[in-house]
Amino acid sequence: EGSFRLKSALRAIVDKYNVHSIMSPTQSIIFRDVDPKDKDGIEAILREHGVAPIEEVDPNARLAMACPALPLCGLAQGEAERLMPSYIERMRALLDKMNLPGEEILMRMTGCPNGCARPYMAELAFVGDGPKSYQLWLGGSPVLTRTAYPFMAKMDREKLEETMEPILAMFIQQRMEFEAFGDFCHRVGSEAIEKYSETYVLGSVTA
Repeated sequence: EGSFRLKSALRAIVDKYNVHSIMSPTQSIIFRDVDPKDKDGIEAILREHGVAPIEEVDPNARLAMACPALPLCGLAQGEAERLMPSYIERMRALLDKMNLPGEEILMRMTGCPNGCARPYMAELAFVGDGPKSYQLWLGGSPVLTRTAYPFMAKMDREKLEETMEPILAMFIQQRMEFEAFGDFCHRVGSEAIEKYSETYVLGSVTA
């Protein structure tokens, strides 16, 4: 789309350097057996095709996954792939507002509960259950070794910030040193987060 031409870049790299690639379970594409002398040339091809270096990509965007959902999937009850980019941006804006600019949260979004993007293992997941609402899941592992739990049955898709701010505030105040967001949510549990959220005043906590 636009200046970002990933498939063209991959084709150019494979054609020129004959490297092998691996698709990881998190949909990362890894080139292997790269000759060190070819590194600069490969990076130049990526730049020419609008593929940013990993250091310039928001980790929340790099880690995120979403299923195709609407309009391609007949089972979808809501948006996923088309909505996820805006959710990543809104979450980053909220994290910045709460003075958590470097925080990484592994997010997933699907258009229905079938869970094709594996939302039930993510630290934070949005599972479509209607045209404009999502189930909210918390507490999965940042390395995908633990399942999440359902926190909210229906979250209005326009109330992302209102829903997430109290959870992030509790995370700021009660996290252990170096504790990831998903590990924190798993440790404290749904009931404690819900109780904290009930009395939280929007805008009252920053890191």
